[in-house]
Amino acid sequence: MYIEEYDQEVYIQFAKAVKGSRDAFRWLIEQKVPEWAAFSNAIRGDESATHWLLRRGFPELGVLANAIDDEPKAMRWINEYPDPFLYHFCQATKKDEVSKTWLKENNCLIFLMLAEKIRETMLVRIKEETFWYRINF
Repeated sequence: MYIEEYDQEVYIQFAKAVKGSRDAFRWLIEQKVPEWAAFSNAIRGDESATHWLLRRGFPELGVLANAIDDEPKAMRWINEYPDPFLYHFCQATKKDEVSKTWLKENNCLIFLMLAEKIRETMLVRIKEETFWYRINF
């Protein structure tokens, strides 16, 4: 199934899972959409989840996770992909106004919300990975 063809509840649960909800992650697994559970983990920095997506027939989600993480080969692949949706969704996670407008004009409003949730998660992840000197109590 293509990324835009899932039931809206899948996207809502993904938005929760990518922010760390274990209940939403389990819901995705139980509803037989493990690709979205893996995608949430890939966004959160789990490389094995990205590899799982790529090996299990979900290359768009695997490459998208890498592109959101600014991996150059993934960005090139997304940019050359025939459907512009993946590129604009990826760029919307980076607050690109042209891509956000494209998503609005193409009635992909739920993906604007997902882009914001992914961005919030990426900012937390970057902070956690960058500030290695933080003190853990």
